[in-house]
Amino acid sequence: MHHLWAADEPHLALATWRQTERDLPEPLRPYLVLGNVQRDLNAFEEAALAYARETELGDEARRIAVAWNHSQILIGLEDYSQAFALAERRFELIHQQAWRPPPYWLGWPPQTLAPGRPQPPTPGAVTLWSEQGFGDCLQYLRWVPQLIQMGWTVRLEVEPPLLPLLREGLAWLGPRLWVAPKGIGPLPLASPCQGSLLSLPWLLGGAPLAQAFAQGPADCTRLSGYLRSPHWPRPADRRHRQPRIGLVWAAGSKHDDDFIQREYERRSLPATALIQLLEGLERSGAELVCLQFGRDRQRAAGWGGSFAATLSDGVSLADNARWISALDLVITVDTATAHLVGAMAKPGWVLLPWGSDPRWLRHRQDSPWYPSLTLLRQPQHRDWDGLVQLVLERFQRWQAEQFAGGAREVSP
Repeated sequence: MHHLWAADEPHLALATWRQTERDLPEPLRPYLVLGNVQRDLNAFEEAALAYARETELGDEARRIAVAWNHSQILIGLEDYSQAFALAERRFELIHQQAWRPPPYWLGWPPQTLAPGRPQPPTPGAVTLWSEQGFGDCLQYLRWVPQLIQMGWTVRLEVEPPLLPLLREGLAWLGPRLWVAPKGIGPLPLASPCQGSLLSLPWLLGGAPLAQAFAQGPADCTRLSGYLRSPHWPRPADRRHRQPRIGLVWAAGSKHDDDFIQREYERRSLPATALIQLLEGLERSGAELVCLQFGRDRQRAAGWGGSFAATLSDGVSLADNARWISALDLVITVDTATAHLVGAMAKPGWVLLPWGSDPRWLRHRQDSPWYPSLTLLRQPQHRDWDGLVQLVLERFQRWQAEQFAGGAREVSP
């Protein structure tokens, strides 16, 4: 069953579960794997029940192991308070390597606003550090402005590639924020109040939309993202020109991590679908900008057209933000670029597999995390060609609405 799930065959894995139900007594049934399968089938409620059953039947080690998966499916169900509290159990995992060792959040009083959530103390100094991937860091930065507005002084420790982007994009928060690099020199002395950036929603609470944007309805033309800089350019006047579109089609590979490699393959556009997308956008007359990093650029090798511009491999994330700022739209798969575009409140379309990460919820095209993003999903499992067709149809309507004269068909 696990091997079928790892091979992205959730329907076959679920059929195997039915056999498992008959052959194994309940305490031996792999409810954790069942939850993962139901997650990929967009059956979030059933996944939550499976994770809860694993918690009930398992020993303490099994309860800790399932907690993170359970917390993520609760985010998909928008049960944020329970999700963020449960996610804190990740630090109990033996293999979890945190940047800074515990204790965490010293000086945060034990009085509670709600079960399991400490009450913020009188503002002082706090050290935060990034955890997991670049996308997660960009996603959870939305709570940092709240800390600053409460009067806290914040030291934020991140991976060096993030440093220029965050120093520039968060400079509007003023001198109370200091962004420092990880991994350079010895680990600084422990801060009396310190912890992971991903723990902030557990401490501060609130739905992601409320934390990120206070301007009201999700009109991306009026939103100011929490990553912003007056030095970043704006798109040129739209009169008498075609749209300038940035593209990212691969989600980042990591061959030594089976789960990341699986997600890379599930989230990345195959070459045939990518070429179909590029050809369709080219026929519309759009100017295409390649924002794709690394060797995955080769997936576009079979396309007969050319990009109006291509980022160099050595470009920084801060430079990437400047490029994005000058574009009319970014079309990207589920990778860090999607979070960067959303954090900047720039228009973006995120191309998602049929069973996507629960943070993107289900059956909807908007995101409470990023109001400027539009979510476009495969019509069915592994149907990238069907999704590309939906994207091209939507692009024709978008171009007609946003640019004078509408779409311009160009002969092949």
